[in-house]
Amino acid sequence: MKITENTDEGLSHQPAANVSDWPVPARSIAPWWHAVLLVAFLVVVSVLSGKESKAKGFAASHVPRYLLGIGWEWVLAAMAWWGIRMRNVPVRQLLGERRSGWRMLAQDFGVAMIFWLMAMILLAALASVLRLMHQMPLQKAVLDLVPNGGLELALWLALCITAGIVEEFVFRGYLLQQFASLPASISSIRSPARSGLWIGVIASSLVFGLSHGYEGLGGMIAITAYGAMFCILSVKRKSLRAGMMAHAWHDSLTGIALAIAKHLHSI
Repeated sequence: MKITENTDEGLSHQPAANVSDWPVPARSIAPWWHAVLLVAFLVVVSVLSGKESKAKGFAASHVPRYLLGIGWEWVLAAMAWWGIRMRNVPVRQLLGERRSGWRMLAQDFGVAMIFWLMAMILLAALASVLRLMHQMPLQKAVLDLVPNGGLELALWLALCITAGIVEEFVFRGYLLQQFASLPASISSIRSPARSGLWIGVIASSLVFGLSHGYEGLGGMIAITAYGAMFCILSVKRKSLRAGMMAHAWHDSLTGIALAIAKHLHSI
């Protein structure tokens, strides 16, 4: 058997990725039963964590919870990878455009910081509206998670970096692209570029918000909006890298700021 013949045969079922269409694939990137299973898994864990935070709060020692959180993030990544493996979709399809070199890395970092500052302004405005509706109290569960001491701070940063990488990979990589392929999956015809983009943005952002049940209703609304902002950033950059940076930075800084405020007894 000729190598060229084998290559053509092996790739015939998977359309070539078109960077200009990213993140809207020509077909679903995983079986739909797998996507439903992943969403159900996220929602169930969210409900359970929400009940736990309301019933008894989180333990005083954060080390086991941080380690559990890191493990949970990589379980999510493994589930998403399992789904795309069943369709022979490369990880690069989820990550987006490849940009090499320190200059491109610095550019993504700069974009991430500008995005984060703009997002904070929009989220502050949304939080003000939610407070007027009595839906945005400072959650005790969130305060209970802030780090205390050097070891917890190191593990907190490790957790935030892990969450930044994995959650962008799962929500803005896997789920955004899976839901964006819905029109093509239903019609079995290659739909126009980006025809399912808004479906992907809305659906993946809703799942992102629903997966943070421990933060309460107001928190989930704000996180849904934040997820939509991350979707827009990823689409504009045609890559998840800037979003991963902004996500990790936001979680890290929020925890540190709350820890300092708690130490000073200002919250």
